[in-house]
Amino acid sequence: MSFYKNSEGAQIGITAAFCFLVIVDLIGNTLVCLVVYRNRIMRTPMNYLLVHLAASDITVAIFIAARFIFPLLLEHPKGRAGDVVCQLFTGGAFIWVGALVSAFSLVFIALERYLAIKFPYDVRKRVTTAKLKCVVVFSWAFAALWNLPLFLYARYDPVSESCRFKWPTATITQVHSPLSAVMYGVLPISIMSYLYSKLVYKLWFRPLVTSTMVQQSKLRYTRKSARIVVTVSVVYSICWIPNLVVYVISSFSTQQLYSAVHMTSIVLVTLNSAINPVLYSWQSDRFRRHMLALLPFGCSSRPCRVPPAVIPEGNASTKASRPIQIIPLVGRGPVA
Repeated sequence: MSFYKNSEGAQIGITAAFCFLVIVDLIGNTLVCLVVYRNRIMRTPMNYLLVHLAASDITVAIFIAARFIFPLLLEHPKGRAGDVVCQLFTGGAFIWVGALVSAFSLVFIALERYLAIKFPYDVRKRVTTAKLKCVVVFSWAFAALWNLPLFLYARYDPVSESCRFKWPTATITQVHSPLSAVMYGVLPISIMSYLYSKLVYKLWFRPLVTSTMVQQSKLRYTRKSARIVVTVSVVYSICWIPNLVVYVISSFSTQQLYSAVHMTSIVLVTLNSAINPVLYSWQSDRFRRHMLALLPFGCSSRPCRVPPAVIPEGNASTKASRPIQIIPLVGRGPVA
């Protein structure tokens, strides 16, 4: 079964792109989870949020493979069995679930960074394990409920030999697609843009006065941590906007859904999930070294050794009595 039947070369190219990105996604995001799990120094609330983001990216990769790779290799069940397989595996509903969880994670990371800058000494504003558990449960539950129509209306189409969404009326998809564009694109991108604009202004244009080398080092450290999450959010926006635009347009059009533009937009969605671990390791020395330490060929000499944290943790009372310090911001960001 081919999703893009106009050109065999295009089908091969798209399939190869999916295979490569899925493999990179699974390996990279699994390494992110293992780095945090196996290294106590990496077990910060911020890094736990990155693990949550990695889990959603892994979900996207698994069901991208189920949607666009496995049907090319295996014969899809037909009839009622085919409908069930479409609803649970090959229909693509879980891709949207993982993507919405990813959007929630990025928004919560942006909120955490904003609160860290705005209220650096207010313990009540910090991310705790209890708050993190609530965010995880809520994001997955809400994402599943939001995409419930995709599970309900996915059906196997014997004519196209693929999974399609059999909406009861055209009105439903014409309402669902713009709302999804708002939920996946407009709302999270707007919130992240606002919060990160405040963060960038605070850190780069109006930074706290630093009088010692240690404080200057901490400021550079905090800026580097901020660059990681800002970059991840920007990449999310670039990769998801084309797919959301195509989805909205296709819901009001009678043209074939699996056009070259649409398939390319799905490749961009897959790229977004695969590139996040690369961004962590590219901008974070500690993430990169811990990842290399997990690979059998990546840590055979001294350069792979991970040095202790450069920035020492201060006494809580000392932090409170010296307002120009930014130690709390550092302790709550990803270890760079």
